[in-house]
Amino acid sequence: MADKEKDPNNGKSLYEKLGVDARKENVREIFDKVNDNEYPGAFVNIISDPYSKKRVLTMHQDGDGSKFVQRMLHYYESGDEDVFLGMVDDGLSMNTGDIAASGFVFEPWLISNVLNQGLPKDLKDVLMRAVARRSVELKALYADHGFSIKSLGGETADLPDQVKSGVFDIAITAWAQRKHLITGNVQGGDLIFGFPSDGQAAWEEKVNSGMMSNGLTLARSCLMHRLYNEKYPELKRTGDFYKGRFRYDDLFPDSSLPMTVGEAIVSPTRQWAIVIKTVIQELEDVGALSMLHGISMNTGGGATKIANIGKGSILYIKDMPPPPPLFHLIQKESQERWVKMYQDFNCGVGIDVVGENNPIFIGALKTASRKCKLPLYRLGTCQKLLGETRKNEVQLNTSFGTFNY
Repeated sequence: MADKEKDPNNGKSLYEKLGVDARKENVREIFDKVNDNEYPGAFVNIISDPYSKKRVLTMHQDGDGSKFVQRMLHYYESGDEDVFLGMVDDGLSMNTGDIAASGFVFEPWLISNVLNQGLPKDLKDVLMRAVARRSVELKALYADHGFSIKSLGGETADLPDQVKSGVFDIAITAWAQRKHLITGNVQGGDLIFGFPSDGQAAWEEKVNSGMMSNGLTLARSCLMHRLYNEKYPELKRTGDFYKGRFRYDDLFPDSSLPMTVGEAIVSPTRQWAIVIKTVIQELEDVGALSMLHGISMNTGGGATKIANIGKGSILYIKDMPPPPPLFHLIQKESQERWVKMYQDFNCGVGIDVVGENNPIFIGALKTASRKCKLPLYRLGTCQKLLGETRKNEVQLNTSFGTFNY
């Protein structure tokens, strides 16, 4: 079925109209000319280690985006300092998940962070305590799963003229053995599997809404109550940014999600590096790591992010599972078209895993699924595009239509 949704926005998503570029194609086009990268099919940029022919290295930087602003709203309303702990989860996973998707899971990681803010000193102290506390907790969690992390501090900048609330970013440098790299050598006939962004993984203490750390600007705008425009003008740019009907502490309308609407929005990004390392280790143990051809962490670009792996001329065909309740609510309240929803959000699938159509490969994924206590979705297949070299394409078969990107 083709996408027959009406488009009142002339091709633009509501996310784009709010000033956010979900796919960032112009960013890649511009900086691909500048960046050094020896493995263009991999999920992150990789170069050789100048001191070892057997090793490679990568650097990566990302953060929790405008989720920070939602946490500010939650804190102003409740006084609960713990809401800021999740910004470390998001900042860390947005980096470690991306590098793990290229095989950086066995060698050491060096991490630093940057907190740019323009807040009163007492609130700045709250933020710093949250960063310190959660960093220690997450380092211990990762150590329990065999990771080696060293933290080298960072920067806390007071920028009242530039930043009204705050921006929290993490930077990471990591090494890997070449033999462990996942380089994106996707082939026609490969299978695509996925793990859910929602639910509760083996190490998690709470159920996750699946939000991860993309699409927050649209989610905040369409869900949070209009009264917050006047109450917290510093938490928005201009005009009536908040257009919703929910206060931060309203119970989620779908009883299958046991949290408030505000909690669903700030639900932390799963530590995907743990899932990915479990997958890689299972394949390594059976001598089948070469069967793993690519991994996509579905952040910017949402369910279409998989187009970023592989060297081109691949059509990724995915049969998407039903979106979790939060994404249904965002679509209902915003009236964003589903063809754009799948581009703005992960819509329930946090990572895609691509590899050989082989029972050994599939068996290793099933074992990793059991260990992580996360369902495994068999999403679809990869097809080689005919003709001249073309950009990768994505076809999503959903209950709302078939969407092509």
